Formats: sequence, C-alpha cells, structure tokens
Amino acid sequence: MIEYYKRTISQNELKKIEDFKVGSWINVIAPNHDELALLAKNHNLDIELLEEGLDDNELPRIDFDQGNNYIYVKSGHKDKNKLLTILIVIGEDFILTLSKHKVPEFDLLISKSVKIVTTQRLKTLISMLYLIDQGIEKDVLNVVKTVQQKKKSSKDLKEKDIDDLLDFEDYLNNLVSMYYYTSLLYSKLTKHLNFLEDDRLLLQDLIVETEEGLNLCKNSLKTISNIRNNYSIVLSNKLNRSIQILTLFTIAINIPAAIGGIYGMNIGLPFQNSPFAFIYVMCIIAILITSFFIFAKKKRLI
Repeated sequence: MIEYYKRTISQNELKKIEDFKVGSWINVIAPNHDELALLAKNHNLDIELLEEGLDDNELPRIDFDQGNNYIYVKSGHKDKNKLLTILIVIGEDFILTLSKHKVPEFDLLISKSVKIVTTQRLKTLISMLYLIDQGIEKDVLNVVKTVQQKKKSSKDLKEKDIDDLLDFEDYLNNLVSMYYYTSLLYSKLTKHLNFLEDDRLLLQDLIVETEEGLNLCKNSLKTISNIRNNYSIVLSNKLNRSIQILTLFTIAINIPAAIGGIYGMNIGLPFQNSPFAFIYVMCIIAILITSFFIFAKKKRLI
C-alpha cells in the first residue's frame, strides 16, 4: 500500500493526496514487488535497498545511493517482544517511509496529533525519529516494570514466569543491539546530513536518550540474570530438602520393617514366649523411631 501526504509551511494541516507531488511524504506499508518496482522507477531508488527495509533482521544503519539517503531504524512490533524495521528515505524532493507492518507512531502524524511540514524533510525526519524513540522507550519501560515485579516475587515464581523472563531477556538483548547501532546511526546522521542547529541539538538529545535506553536494558538484563540464579538456588534447595525428608522417612519406615522381619524368622528370639511380646516389640520400635527423629532434629536434618 502506497499513500501520499503533503503539507507546506503555508498550509494548516497535513493532507492526503492522490498522487505524488514534490515535497510529499510517501508512506509505504507491506508493499508487493510491483509496488517496489514502481517506487524504484518513479523516484530513482534502489529496489534492493528498498527490499532490505522489509527485513526484520536489518540493523539500524544509513546507506547512500544516487543522492538518496536510506536510513534504517527499528520500532516496536505488533507481535510481542519483536522489533520492526523501518526504512526512511530522504530524497531530493520527497521523504519516504517503508515498513512490513503499520507503524503505530506514524498514526500520530496522519491524525495530525503531531504536526509536520513534509517539504521540510530533515525536520520531518527528526519528528519521525522522536516518535519512534518514544514508542521504543514505552515498550522498554513496560518490560522493566514487569521485570521489577517478578524480582519482588522471585521466590514464588512459576514456570510460566520463567518463560516470560526468558522472552524478555531475548527482547532486551535485541534492544541492546538496536540501541548500540542506533547511537552509531545518529552520530553518522549529524555528520552526513545538513541539519539546522536546532535540529542538530534535537538529534544530540536523541543520542543521549539512546544511551540511557541502552543502560536501562543492560541493568534489566542483569536483574533477569539475578532472578534466574536465585530461582535456580531456590529450586535446588527445595529439591535437596525433599530428598532429605524422603530419605529420613525411608529410614524411619525401615526400622519397624527390619525388626518385623527379624521377628518373622523361625528362630529363638527375645520375648517369644511372653504374652506381651507384641507390645514389647512395638515399644522398641517406637523408642527407636523417636530416638532417630530426636537425633535428626538435633542435627537440623528436619
């Protein structure tokens, strides 16, 4: 799907237009090969670079071809714990965005909640990068909040909680990689594109926020690692305790079994002629079992 939007300085709001005009924003969502070929032909774009914008494994970077700047960034995905690749192309007379799925942050531009002037391509680029950064930051804070909640109840975690933490760990590792390459990308943008001073300062702010996000993700990864280690220790202790208790009860059960086995033999035994032999044997068993548990208690085995 290819959509065209345009707003000049003299216009009050962004408008959707039928066909391309100079100074337009071209918003491309889940394009097929024919649409990519049409874009490449009409705007002198490299179709291979456009196809790379649909690759979810693409890392943030910038590429140049025939006067066009291809900027690859990452955004939150509609599926849980995934990142979506977004390609932003800065051409001579247009700005183009391309993604495999709809970008929620761009809805704010289309709904006019965030105002842009499409003829000012670099200012529009900064606005888009800010919206994408805010979306990622929101996702990161939600993950961090959930991780902290899991940390408080680490002793009562269930198997599903551990699975969730492993998903978060994988997502945070992707974010660490994304933040690292995004920081490099922003630094290259300041060198290769002719931003106005105000826009350059805004881009510097984005670099700072990226570094803060990177540190936040790293700290959350350490927290998850500590939670998993603590969970492993708790499970190990519970397993050892269970084995210990079962061993003690096995010994306790074997005491009457051994004495009963001896008195089941056809040989001469103490009390065999006494009418109270059963009571005596039961008393001996009770004394032995009680002594065993007192000994185990003193040794802190139970």
